[in-house]
Amino acid sequence: MKNKIGLVSGFMVSVFVHFGILLFAFLFLKEQAPIQKELFHSISLNDYIVPQVEQKIEQSAAQIEPEKVIEKEQIVPKKVQPKPMPKNIKNSQIPKSSKAEQTAQNTPINNATNNAPPKENLAQNLAKEQDKIAAQIYKIISAYIIKNYPKDALRRNQSGSVLVSFNYNSSGVSNAQILQSSNIKSLDKASLDAIEKTKHLFPKTNKNFAFTLPVRFAIK
Repeated sequence: MKNKIGLVSGFMVSVFVHFGILLFAFLFLKEQAPIQKELFHSISLNDYIVPQVEQKIEQSAAQIEPEKVIEKEQIVPKKVQPKPMPKNIKNSQIPKSSKAEQTAQNTPINNATNNAPPKENLAQNLAKEQDKIAAQIYKIISAYIIKNYPKDALRRNQSGSVLVSFNYNSSGVSNAQILQSSNIKSLDKASLDAIEKTKHLFPKTNKNFAFTLPVRFAIK
């Protein structure tokens, strides 16, 4: 009796297990069916409908005829032919201005005017020569100041700078004066004395120059 009850209970358990498996499989397949349909429809739309529309657009674009380009007529200017001159023309009928122009064209140009240097080059050369002479004069005066430093200023340990100006040409130095004082009388006087004592050493020139130079007094 116990064996029959065990068989019946085992059979019932197997039946419920198989029924549960079948029910789960049925529900799972039912949920997957709409997804497959949506995939099918989306793929069919992209693969078949869109290419057909593009083909129609390309066919309609190919049927459109290109616009005709209207060429503009080129306007060719007419050549104006000069009027023929009469053969029999007397010399008296030729205007005087034309004869003057012909003589001016035939006259040679003076080569001296063509070869003359421009004014700008002359001014530049003059400025270069003045700077060169000024540098040499400055060295001569500075060397004299070092050897002949004012004793009164040296004893008081005084130093400074004096700005002097003077004219210089082939005749020598003229109009030497102080433009800016050092506020020390001995230094101002020594700067003018330095120009007077060294002017015979200045480089010679046949031009007229006006120089403005600083005379520095420094105790080393």
